[in-house]
Amino acid sequence: MTTANISPSTENAPLVATIDQLQGVIENFIELGVLVHDNQGTQQSHTALIHKTNQLIGQLGSLESNTDNEQYPIPIDVLTYIEDGRNPDIYTREFVESTAKSNAKLKGRMQAFAQLRDVLGEKLVQELPRLKDSVEEIKAKTS
Repeated sequence: MTTANISPSTENAPLVATIDQLQGVIENFIELGVLVHDNQGTQQSHTALIHKTNQLIGQLGSLESNTDNEQYPIPIDVLTYIEDGRNPDIYTREFVESTAKSNAKLKGRMQAFAQLRDVLGEKLVQELPRLKDSVEEIKAKTS
């Protein structure tokens, strides 16, 4: 994740800071993984492992206690998606696609109801000419 896609305005400053914190946490997880993998069992490697673990715990605590993150709530569905080992970008793409399909369906329904309104209004005016003003008024209000 990079901050290149986020404008450097003061409005986005908390988001940029959070991204930087997350990048630091990710780097520390990688370093911790390397330390665990290369652990020789010596006191020096044990001390380095403890130091890196404490550093990571401090970073996670700082990230969790940051109140700026509350303005960017993350939906539970996204967290579940990530916990299942799936890419959140795919979740976003699927969400956008399903929303676009839903919007297209709703647009079709709205157009169908508008056509029904127009046809029904025409038939009413043909059968009951005295209702013409009322029908036109309704059409104007619902257009």
